[in-house]
Amino acid sequence: MMKKDFFLTEEVGFRILCRMTENGIIHEYFTIYNKMGEPIRGDLRSQRSLEEKPIIIVCHSFMAFKDWGFFPYVADSFANNGLVSVTFNFSHNGVVGDEDRITDYKKFENNTISKEIEDIGVVIDAIWDGQIGAGDIDRSKIILLGHSRGGGISILKASKDERVKGLVTWSSISYFDRWAQHQKARWRKLGYLPLARDTSISPLRLGIDLLNDVEENRKKLNILDATANIRIPWLIIHGKTDITVPLAEAELLYKTSNCSLKEFILLDKVGHIYNASSKDEDNYQTLNKIIEITLQWIQQNIQ
Repeated sequence: MMKKDFFLTEEVGFRILCRMTENGIIHEYFTIYNKMGEPIRGDLRSQRSLEEKPIIIVCHSFMAFKDWGFFPYVADSFANNGLVSVTFNFSHNGVVGDEDRITDYKKFENNTISKEIEDIGVVIDAIWDGQIGAGDIDRSKIILLGHSRGGGISILKASKDERVKGLVTWSSISYFDRWAQHQKARWRKLGYLPLARDTSISPLRLGIDLLNDVEENRKKLNILDATANIRIPWLIIHGKTDITVPLAEAELLYKTSNCSLKEFILLDKVGHIYNASSKDEDNYQTLNKIIEITLQWIQQNIQ
């Protein structure tokens, strides 16, 4: 996209770089900091107008990041349709700056579920306090959207934060503890769990803090328990042929929730990443359908 405008805002605790793209979308690159002083980098996209708009915060999945795959396209689509969209990198996802790959293997190793929940809280705080999107965001209409593990993070946050007024989960997990006992035994023995059998292929590994977090905070991180506290409109979308996160998990989320404002959309012949591993796969036709469903649902349910 062509860059038409450029300015920089810097204050204590956050930094914003703003650009105007050729399609009239304002694209801000921001950096905020969690309580440990670690950076959380994100992008805010919005149409230029004097009207405050609902905001949708997109929480990426495991091994992903804000600029991975279809996330920028999704964020652009929401902004082009009258929302403010925010994508961001969790502080320990292993991506340095605005790079397009995981390179900080130590941070990735030290990541935990609890850290990601804290990070999404920092993003919401920055929006609520006007550090980002001031004058552009209707703070009474904050929506969380999470994909896969990001869905689980979003459910937990939405169940406890009254500032969140809408929840959308795409292919969400229903539990965080996804490892067999033999894997955990090896994890405990080594102090880490390699993600590849051949570490020369991928040096990525999960640190022991993640296992401790999942096991020691089992009740606090129980996604199904959290669904009972969801009182806001909730859209659940899942592909019937998802083998990464089986359909049964989406069905559990729907069945265990007491929310009267929930909606469950099943998609035929659709897997975990919606035939969108690249745009060439189906020219984003499936992804566009999911975006359209989400936009219509927001229009009907977030008043």
